[in-house]
Amino acid sequence: MIPDAGRARAGLFSAFAGLGVTAALVPAVLPAAERSIDADLSSAVPVLFAGLLIGVLTSSPLLMRRPPQVALILGGALQAAAIVGVALAATPAVFIAAAAVAGFGFGLVEASGSVAAKSVAVGSATGLLSALLGTVAVCAAVTPLVVALGSGVRPALGILALVPLVSVAVFSVAMFSVAVFSDPMFSTSAPAAARTEAPSRRDARGLLVLLPFAVALPLYVGVETVLSGWSAVIPGRILAVDPGIAALGTSAFWTLMALGRFGAATLRRLAVPPTRILTTATCVAAVLMAAAGLLVDRAPGWALGSLAAVVVLLAPSYGLILGLALDRLDPARSAAVTGALVACGAVGGTAIPTLILLIGRDPASETTFLVAAALCALVPLLVLVAARPPRPAAVPR
Repeated sequence: MIPDAGRARAGLFSAFAGLGVTAALVPAVLPAAERSIDADLSSAVPVLFAGLLIGVLTSSPLLMRRPPQVALILGGALQAAAIVGVALAATPAVFIAAAAVAGFGFGLVEASGSVAAKSVAVGSATGLLSALLGTVAVCAAVTPLVVALGSGVRPALGILALVPLVSVAVFSVAMFSVAVFSDPMFSTSAPAAARTEAPSRRDARGLLVLLPFAVALPLYVGVETVLSGWSAVIPGRILAVDPGIAALGTSAFWTLMALGRFGAATLRRLAVPPTRILTTATCVAAVLMAAAGLLVDRAPGWALGSLAAVVVLLAPSYGLILGLALDRLDPARSAAVTGALVACGAVGGTAIPTLILLIGRDPASETTFLVAAALCALVPLLVLVAARPPRPAAVPR
């Protein structure tokens, strides 16, 4: 590894830690904000995802013209400003606008961070992405606890803005460090070279290998959003517990996600193939999700236990799917395509929960879990299709 790659990796881990704070802060702070502002702020959640989608779509042209750290700095600064806005907002308009900015910054960092991970990873990007996404899960698990402690003094939560600001500082220093410019991730000449070489390689047939990943990502993200977005609602309705206790379901969800993601990163360091990890985990998760649907009315405790195992098994899927897709691309095309792949996932995060609500209506219903299980079962099939070796060219006789 090049000497300065360690600094680049440290910056990436701090950037993804900021993503964890942003992912959990807006949903976790909603009850306290609604009480202090005296307004219904539930629209802030879809606005957050809309901002994320716009952010990842914006990242693609930006990454084609600038090295990844530019988008990382911009995205981190926007998240920090949004966190302060969420903490200090005194009107619904300000709070919802801050949520939109948070999502936009999140999208920029997620897409550019994935490209940067490919640049600094040794070999496959799947291992580093699993560890980075594990960091997201750890910070997202801790953030609701911080919000619970500071819910009575919401402006104090603005201190969480320091987390994304760390990555802004790291990458800003890197931009002015001549030594770091030897790193391809920070090379100002890399985008120009990519633009020069990309047209000759960017053919539609070459990008067809990404189609299974582009379908698998929204399926996975949609199922994950069902579990994360309703991580407090599901245990609250199944066990009929107090809302304050049910809110701990969000921290439990992200703790389980961290366990699964770091577990996958460990398996990758042990040289377990990412395709094997992904297909095995998602197949078992689909079975357990269906079991949760069948048990939710008869044995709710066992149903929740099954869902907990599902979260651990599904946790590494996003990083593995995206990493496998990036491994099939050269650096030029990875910058161009990553934003589109992440955008596919963001679309699934909005569309699939909406579809499930239209079909099952109750997030904690048997129908919800059975539909999610069916969608989850499609992911390993798509990955196996994508992993097939290319057919050898026919030899003319």
